[in-house]
Amino acid sequence: MKAVAVTPGKSDSVHLRDIKEPSLEEVPNGRGVLVKTLQVGVDATDREINEALYGTAPPGDEFLVLGHESFGIVEAVGPQVTHVKPGDYVTCTVRRPGETIYDRIGRSDITSQETYYERGICLLHGFLTERFVDDAEFIVRIPQGLKHLGVLAEPMSVAAKAVQQAFDAQKRLQVWEPRIAYVLGAGQIGQLCTLILRLRGLDVYTLARGKKPKLKAEIAESFGATYISTA
Repeated sequence: MKAVAVTPGKSDSVHLRDIKEPSLEEVPNGRGVLVKTLQVGVDATDREINEALYGTAPPGDEFLVLGHESFGIVEAVGPQVTHVKPGDYVTCTVRRPGETIYDRIGRSDITSQETYYERGICLLHGFLTERFVDDAEFIVRIPQGLKHLGVLAEPMSVAAKAVQQAFDAQKRLQVWEPRIAYVLGAGQIGQLCTLILRLRGLDVYTLARGKKPKLKAEIAESFGATYISTA
């Protein structure tokens, strides 16, 4: 099976390699889900790992399979899997539990451990393969009508969490009534944050380096935001 991988710590090492086919038996207790990869998003994280800025191979391997923004179709499931079935479109979460209290309550995204586990980033292989298998706990079903947007589920979750945490933090003031928001950057995370904030009814200004006319400006303005070039 083909995969796109890097050699962690070595700059510009991205390469195509053969790895073994995944199997449901890799996941204990009949909870495995086998997924055929349809799309994988590639972003600045993947570029920075290829630049050897970070990225850690799983124990026993000298390579790390890239890809943390996944979208695919289920090919097979274990006997204890009930929420997805073969033929369903799915995405997959990225962070995996460690040993802290946050990990134990399902909030591994805010683990307090220095060592963490993220598919395609740190200590776990990613999704830039022909197929992958994972525990059903980390598989998220995508409705048929949203399959054209499925690969955006992971970056949208990042943007949604950022906005939600900002609102949660400011609730301590009790009288906080936000009306204006500034988003610094118009990449995929910036655009998705712009969209979320517009849906919350805020007047949004999206700041980025590019001058209009520019596709990023068109996208932000289609959400009803004001695009401002910092140039």
